[in-house]
Amino acid sequence: MSTGRNAILETERLVVRAATVEDTDLYYALWNDPRVMVHVGFPQGLRITRSKLEEILSEQERSEFDRLLIVELKATGQAIGECKLGCPDEEGIAELDCKLLPEFWGHKYGAEVWLALVAYEFAQTDCIAVQATPNVDNIASIKMQEGAGAVRVGEAVYEFPESMRDYTTPVHHYFYRVDRADWERMRPQ
Repeated sequence: MSTGRNAILETERLVVRAATVEDTDLYYALWNDPRVMVHVGFPQGLRITRSKLEEILSEQERSEFDRLLIVELKATGQAIGECKLGCPDEEGIAELDCKLLPEFWGHKYGAEVWLALVAYEFAQTDCIAVQATPNVDNIASIKMQEGAGAVRVGEAVYEFPESMRDYTTPVHHYFYRVDRADWERMRPQ
């Protein structure tokens, strides 16, 4: 049974809620897992400590935007990953993100939560577009973007600062974007 605590949105199988210090173990597992973090430039994981995670989680903003959010299974309340809603930037573009623990890959949870995040962003902000930057090698993330109606609008390589290059790799990524007008045409009112 889902806890429902701090619930921001729900899908058929999932709940998205605000992260708290009690989620330290999930973030420790997720962010230090090379299978998850290789796609964002950390091939050995983020190498972050529990105490640093507790600090980050205790200093979160109250708004659901630009903060850490947890994805839970609605039926059990088990945390399976994290996501992020973004405030629109000066151009009106909001960045979203989603990472799931590897044992929950392949069940279409990512696609389910992604569609809900896009819908929430358009319903709750005045953004003109929602954007994500999947690694070119992350086929599942690319399919998730395309499944939400996103189109590839660019490509780039992110280089970490020199001080971080011992434990990071450059991230070759695409820019995928869903424009509000396209979303509204795709989704029945």
